[in-house]
Amino acid sequence: MPGSYALYRCAVLSTSSGSIDSMAGRDSTIHILHLNISFNHQWHADGSDVNNKEYCEWRTNHLDDPISTLPPCEDELFKTFNYLVEQGYHEAIVTTLSHKLSDSADVIRKMAAQFPQLKIHVIDTGTCCMPEGFFAMEAERLLRAGLPPQTVVSHLESLKPYCHIVFGLSSLKSLSLGGTLSRVGASFGDWIGLRNVLHFSQDNLERLETVTDDVKMFDSIIANTVSLMNDKPKDQFILGGLYSGDEERYRLFAERFFEKTGRRLGQGVPVSPVVAAHVGICGVGVGMVERIAAPV
Repeated sequence: MPGSYALYRCAVLSTSSGSIDSMAGRDSTIHILHLNISFNHQWHADGSDVNNKEYCEWRTNHLDDPISTLPPCEDELFKTFNYLVEQGYHEAIVTTLSHKLSDSADVIRKMAAQFPQLKIHVIDTGTCCMPEGFFAMEAERLLRAGLPPQTVVSHLESLKPYCHIVFGLSSLKSLSLGGTLSRVGASFGDWIGLRNVLHFSQDNLERLETVTDDVKMFDSIIANTVSLMNDKPKDQFILGGLYSGDEERYRLFAERFFEKTGRRLGQGVPVSPVVAAHVGICGVGVGMVERIAAPV
């Protein structure tokens, strides 16, 4: 198998917020590092013990109950890195969600320092959800092609400016209560009954527009996504539909997106429960990655 030596000497890992389980193929070797979410008086491994649907169904009936989220636990990280050493891996590439959203990258770097025999590259992607997951999938693809890990890492670092998330929320309450707005240095007011269209890229969150209903929210997401594509060829971009909670709302959004752009978003990728805890249970959007030339 071409590239098999590089792939099996360098592991690829991703934090669970990258939704890898919903995107990668069956032959993927990417290992998931699960963040943690506490609700209903229990801690759950993000995306493993609970999925988006289960969390959102619970949250719908417990809107005022406290919730908490944490990075991957140190015990899991220690066991994972120790296993890689035992299996003969020399290096590992770990892709994480933005440090503005989580302390995961710092926690992983701290644990990595305990394994000097394993060269661990921690890539803070500056994003989350589908674009974050793309980093891990791209790392796996390039290692399979035989590229050395350092070349792959350099390519991943260069991807950061080309990743965007445009999404709409029915309320900013979860972003505010979960501390996300303060972490990213944003201060947005929330108006009952209005929808907010937001853009997240390179650790930066901005509000693009406030509208009165779902159709206007859909159209704003679509218009801003098209604007980011900047008249470049459509095949230069990888697009993925995102949603939290209401699958029917996402279906309507995806249909509207196709009507306006001629591009299909497919069934969409539900955000992980940890992400849903911060963005809420009524959101739709688009993750976008612009293709850039891969190293040779």
